[in-house]
Amino acid sequence: MKMDYGSDTPQISPLQAQAIVEVCLCHHVRRTARAVTRLFDEALQPTGVKAAQFNILAAIAARDVTSAAEISKLLAMDRTTLSRNLKPLREAGYITTEGGAGRRPDVLSLTATGRVIFSRAADLWRQAQGQLTGRLGPGQAGLLLQTLDAATLAAL
Repeated sequence: MKMDYGSDTPQISPLQAQAIVEVCLCHHVRRTARAVTRLFDEALQPTGVKAAQFNILAAIAARDVTSAAEISKLLAMDRTTLSRNLKPLREAGYITTEGGAGRRPDVLSLTATGRVIFSRAADLWRQAQGQLTGRLGPGQAGLLLQTLDAATLAAL
């Protein structure tokens, strides 16, 4: 539904809009995220795992026992978004989810198949990570990680 704000609505000039685009933190982070995700998606393609799925598998693999709530918090991801992303991983047989009834959290773990696919994907991830780090330079890559962590904390 289109809103009609009337003729007295202030207008933003193209020059003002361009200035917003040039300094908008959200725009720059999202643009960078799309480019970096594309690079990692291409690298991980032989495994059939996307970069976002790989990050979820890594977060689960990094813990012996974890819950959806813990993964959601770690990834700064809404629980419903995480649930949608867990579904194809569960259907592929890479993860299991148990519990979740009442106040008990879902218990997430990698299956044997999930550990194999994660291991294969991790080898490809290392190559992509090394490639991007090389392009940035190790100092810039470290600074980027620190800056992104600081931005995440500031936004939460």
